[in-house]
Amino acid sequence: MHARQFGIKVPPILFSSPESRVVNIRQCHCIRVELFESATWKWKLLDEVKLPHEESLHCMTKVSVNGSLHWLTWKRNVFVFNVKRESHCLFPLPLPTSEGNENKDVKLTEYKGKLTMTCIDRERNFMEVWIMKDHDRKQ
Repeated sequence: MHARQFGIKVPPILFSSPESRVVNIRQCHCIRVELFESATWKWKLLDEVKLPHEESLHCMTKVSVNGSLHWLTWKRNVFVFNVKRESHCLFPLPLPTSEGNENKDVKLTEYKGKLTMTCIDRERNFMEVWIMKDHDRKQ
């Protein structure tokens, strides 16, 4: 993964592949995380994010809501990085949306300060909208 800077509504943050070193690739996918601290005018290296082996972030889907950055993953989960807490989590999409992905266009968006997901089913010609009620509870 190439380094990319994301800075909408949160301090600048940099996600990249870790420097060359031996990693047990079969167990996890590592992402290097750096957060820019304006007080010191320096990048702070955070703990690496470790995702399950076959999981990675879909760079085109980042959404900023409530101080957290959200991405869809290639395995159709949601990865959340909370900038203030310097923590992350991974949770699955709602069941009806995550089934039969080949004909569905799934996108994360923000609506009235809440994380929202739209799912357009091209085969059946309809759209689902999912709005997360409580960010900390993943509902």
